[in-house]
Amino acid sequence: MKKALYLQLLIACSLALLVFNSCTKNDTNNRIVPDQSFVEEFDTVSAAVTRGWHLINVSSPLGNGTWQDGGESPPFFSAYSNKGSNAGFIGVDYLSTSAEQGTISNWLISPSLMMQNGDKLIFYTKSYYVFNGTNDSTDFGNSLQVRMNPLNDSLNVGNALTTGSFTTELLNINPDLNWSSVTMPNVIAYPTQWTRFEVTVTGLKTSVKARFAFRYFVTNGGSNGNGTGIGIDSVAYKSAGH
Repeated sequence: MKKALYLQLLIACSLALLVFNSCTKNDTNNRIVPDQSFVEEFDTVSAAVTRGWHLINVSSPLGNGTWQDGGESPPFFSAYSNKGSNAGFIGVDYLSTSAEQGTISNWLISPSLMMQNGDKLIFYTKSYYVFNGTNDSTDFGNSLQVRMNPLNDSLNVGNALTTGSFTTELLNINPDLNWSSVTMPNVIAYPTQWTRFEVTVTGLKTSVKARFAFRYFVTNGGSNGNGTGIGIDSVAYKSAGH
């Protein structure tokens, strides 16, 4: 009788411990994250930097080009959304490298925020068309990656051909560097009109203080190679459940 009672107590304790561990894991993986939602219009780059955005150029060889108001002066084109009297968007171009054909890797990195699976990133982008010297206009092939540091809010972006701590790729626009061209309107390339993209955060083991980033990445890019420039506008981050 005592032996049977002891076994029943042992089983009950084991089940209780199992339930406790399960709940603990659930709390760890699904803890409530405060609303991290924000919208960045990039009406001025300087204001965005004060809000925690970072600009890091690791192109090789390194050029003078950086993310700036409207891409250059005068701006590439009109903004998608402009809340002020400035260019109203942020842009970057082939001068990121000093070479005629180098590797462009120019990063626009978000402020630090608590990220979790299910969060959404929405933004608008388009490429810069230029006259190609014949009878056509083109963007010479642009590409943009959206990447995430899944472990922490480090700013490590590696070198021109690596991605440092930003190991998770959430989106890659025109990775094959197809050219947009007036004479070849059906080629799938970087959008030449402001186009909306939406990305969902996935692959995180738990919510984490981290960052996402836009990486203007163009191989064989430069003054006599691929790439003209791109603009980004109206970036919205939406926390899951809010």
